[in-house]
Amino acid sequence: MADPSRTEKATPKRRQKAKEEGSILRVADLDATIMLWANFFLFLSLGAATVGGLAGAMTFILRTSGQAGYLVENNLHALALSLLQMVGRILGPFLLANFILALANQFAQHGFSFHMKLLVPKFDKLNPASGFKKLFSPQSVANLLKSILKFIIVAWVAYLVVVPRIPAILATMTYPMAQALEYFRETIFLLYRDIMLVMIALALGDFLYQRHQHEEGMKMTKQEVKDEAKDAEGNPEIKGKQKSLIFAAAMRRIMSKVPKASVVITNPTHFAVALRYDPTTAAPILVAKGVDHLALKIRERAKESGVPIVENPPLARAIYHNVDLDKPIPGELYQAVAQVLAYVYRLKSAA
Repeated sequence: MADPSRTEKATPKRRQKAKEEGSILRVADLDATIMLWANFFLFLSLGAATVGGLAGAMTFILRTSGQAGYLVENNLHALALSLLQMVGRILGPFLLANFILALANQFAQHGFSFHMKLLVPKFDKLNPASGFKKLFSPQSVANLLKSILKFIIVAWVAYLVVVPRIPAILATMTYPMAQALEYFRETIFLLYRDIMLVMIALALGDFLYQRHQHEEGMKMTKQEVKDEAKDAEGNPEIKGKQKSLIFAAAMRRIMSKVPKASVVITNPTHFAVALRYDPTTAAPILVAKGVDHLALKIRERAKESGVPIVENPPLARAIYHNVDLDKPIPGELYQAVAQVLAYVYRLKSAA
């Protein structure tokens, strides 16, 4: 029974973790149906060559065994090796094609992935008590009922195809061999085709059911979603401590660097940047910057230290966004900053 507390859809992180652990949607009936249909078309294309190969092998066996004293005088190892080579040539294309089809089928459904965790032995599965519980679990009973229902449906389809043709099948005993074989071939073809069509319908229905069950099993509780979000975004307490450390470092810089600044340029309230200009340097240096509360602290410290404060919103925003701490002003801001410094020097001269 599904856990009623698991009401949230699985997150991408949960799905990825389940995939890494090998918990993916596998529908055996769908895989089997795909392989059977692929082999059906494969046999249609290679059937003539396969029948020819089998006929050649039978001819070889009958001709060889009919030779007087062959099995006594010759090495049986050579005969067995010849037969194996014939069987390999006949079955090899089918085996290789089935191997490639199986890989392509799994890749199309689940992509390429290798799960080492599936190779690790799980000793809890050897516990008879847990195995007995699983044997009579609701899921096992449901799977048994599904299997019985599928068998009944397939048997019913086979009955509808074969039973009406039984009189004609019995009548083939009086037909020429070629005509009788053709009728048998046609009957087998119709039986195979109708069963495969029914199996496709059953496999698709089973796929939809198992996908629903898989999604229900992947669901998460609200608390699990919240915990995952916290892990992704970081613990709020840790983030709060980090912000506190950053703010403390900014305040220490403001207290030590702003008193040595040549000018503070403000927005006037949202932004504040402190520049220090030394005639021996090529350009003014940004020694402190802040927004909102830190901008207020820069202005307060500048007033306490007697550092000139100039309101120039465009320049303050440009310096704040484009210049790093302890870096010189870029060339495109030289003129604007020079005008501010010239204004500051005139004020000092007038005083």
